[in-house]
Amino acid sequence: MRLFLKLCMLLFPLILIAPTFGEAASSVSFAVPLSDNVKVYDNRTGSLVPVATMKKNQPLVIHQEYGQDWFQVKFGNGYGYINKNDVYRSVTWTERNVNKNVKNSNMTVLINQDVEVFDNTSGKLKPMITIHAGIRYPIIGDYSKNFWKVDVGGRIGYMPKFKTSIDYGIPILMYHHILKPEEKASSAFANANTTVTTVEFNAQMQWLKNNGYQTISLYDLERYMKHQVNLPAKAVVITFDDGITSTREYAYPVLKENGFTAEQFIITSRIPASKEPFQWDTLRFLSKQDMDEMSDIFRYGSHTHDLHSLVGSKAKGLTISEYDLYSDLVMSRNILGTYYFAYPFGQYNQNYINAVKKAGFRMAVSTRGGKVNLGENLYTLERLGIEPGLSLDQFARKVGNYK
Repeated sequence: MRLFLKLCMLLFPLILIAPTFGEAASSVSFAVPLSDNVKVYDNRTGSLVPVATMKKNQPLVIHQEYGQDWFQVKFGNGYGYINKNDVYRSVTWTERNVNKNVKNSNMTVLINQDVEVFDNTSGKLKPMITIHAGIRYPIIGDYSKNFWKVDVGGRIGYMPKFKTSIDYGIPILMYHHILKPEEKASSAFANANTTVTTVEFNAQMQWLKNNGYQTISLYDLERYMKHQVNLPAKAVVITFDDGITSTREYAYPVLKENGFTAEQFIITSRIPASKEPFQWDTLRFLSKQDMDEMSDIFRYGSHTHDLHSLVGSKAKGLTISEYDLYSDLVMSRNILGTYYFAYPFGQYNQNYINAVKKAGFRMAVSTRGGKVNLGENLYTLERLGIEPGLSLDQFARKVGNYK
């Protein structure tokens, strides 16, 4: 058996068993910094970004080795990476202040300024690590008037509150149709609350850019909700329902100019056989060619195959058999190759949720107003509908970190 385990470790160096804090001391190993400026990196985007700086002789628990050059440690809501050349590995360092199965709450804070986290094992606060500004970080709980209790790399630490703010959630913005002001005024969409003007949309995207927001994907959000990654303090998801060609004409170039990405929820039965010219006074939908050409900015989720209609006041998906609902969802998911779904008209019940899960979707969004926080149901996530007529101050209040 021992020989088999040794062979497995030689053949698969990236697959190691994470330490269990309840085991004997020899089962836990530590990355001990050789200096005061050892960096911890985030790798969510595929590029290494420093998110913290360790203090000399203040180690973190090694979660697993990551290739030949890195140690992976638990950090915040996900993982951090430490270069092996910057630390030495120890199995004898004391475990007195190791976090033994104390779990994070679903409450997170925004790190507004670089903040030192302190060790308090001896009864005297000692700097342990500095977490960089600009990320959201989970807390174990409220420790006192002045400190949060947090887990940093498997150790209990104490974070000053004054450099943080309570996180009120990640905004998912919901758009549908965009027209120039004169087009909207002359069309059947003049009074539609799902149609914003190019002037409004462009100003809103510029506001996000000017205020430091970063767009994230639904895949990023899913991993965050499953406690696999950390996200920026100013993260936003931009979504468009229905796959209307106005997003090709007016949203795509503005998103690209600002370095943003977005999600489109497509009604797959409405995908035309070939690319169609834009026509402002009627609704036309994105073709497969359109979607391919804009895949650098847009990712595509399902808005059903052919269930985007009402039967009376009910969404069609609520009025058909479970088998027909499931079949439609599977068809749409297979056409798009997606794991993400938006309920038509925001209507759903438990049977609908069950069908969405069974069809292989991993997350779904609604039209309920609100922001997304850890611990919420992945199949009923809230969004913020961006209606026409919002001033920039109103938009800022809606998107910003407010209740």
